[in-house]
Amino acid sequence: MPQEESHEFLDHDEYHARWEDNFWGKDGGLQPGQAFDAKRSSPALTDLLKQSGLEVAGKRVLVPGCGRGYDLVEFVRAGAAAAVGLELAPTAQREAAAYLADTLTPAELANAEVHTGDFFKWEHPTHAAWDVAYGARLPCSADYMDVLLPLGFTLVKEYAVPAELSHPGRGGKEAMLLFRKD
Repeated sequence: MPQEESHEFLDHDEYHARWEDNFWGKDGGLQPGQAFDAKRSSPALTDLLKQSGLEVAGKRVLVPGCGRGYDLVEFVRAGAAAAVGLELAPTAQREAAAYLADTLTPAELANAEVHTGDFFKWEHPTHAAWDVAYGARLPCSADYMDVLLPLGFTLVKEYAVPAELSHPGRGGKEAMLLFRKD
């Protein structure tokens, strides 16, 4: 994975290019199950939604760094009014859109979308605010709190993901962060 850097010192264009060039657009593109792609949503997120630990029905959910869009499917099927993914790499956005089109029914697909953009600059064309922002992270991931808190989000809860609910090989290394924008 590219080395994460503080957003204050980050050359955004170079950082975006690294994701496209080193993963999504390289050698036929990132395949399901390769590198950080786990071929499914986080088992911890699935469990949290099923146990009603996170109510998203009728809410707008933002998933920055959504990858292929696995988590978007979970949010849509849990009743989110809008599950919106944001990706740096154009190839990742296209892969996520294709996955959503192949996985969701037409009615479900109406509540899911994926955009390409810089999280620090991007604005959704119709949603000015989000009810939930979701990020699953590993220790090498960008610190979402440093990014989201200055933008008016409040950290609602950080869950340490139990090993039995982690993707294979990631036990004890994952966390889920739940934010709300007031």
